[in-house]
Amino acid sequence: MTREDFDFLIACKKPLEFTFRGIVYNLTYGKDEKGDYIAFGRLYEQQNFYSYGDLLNQARVENHFFREMIEEL
Repeated sequence: MTREDFDFLIACKKPLEFTFRGIVYNLTYGKDEKGDYIAFGRLYEQQNFYSYGDLLNQARVENHFFREMIEEL
């Protein structure tokens, strides 16, 4: 998946699920008292990110930053 494709998925708030080394990861969206968020992480162990920048700068898949893995999806 290209970075542009990923940016489009985020803009449209389309969920994403992928498997890395046998572990399922999810990217979904929600809203709470702090505002809209992007939830990312292992299935049922997601972390909320309140901006796209936070997602790219902090989200990890094992020891890798998620932003470095987008091209491999």
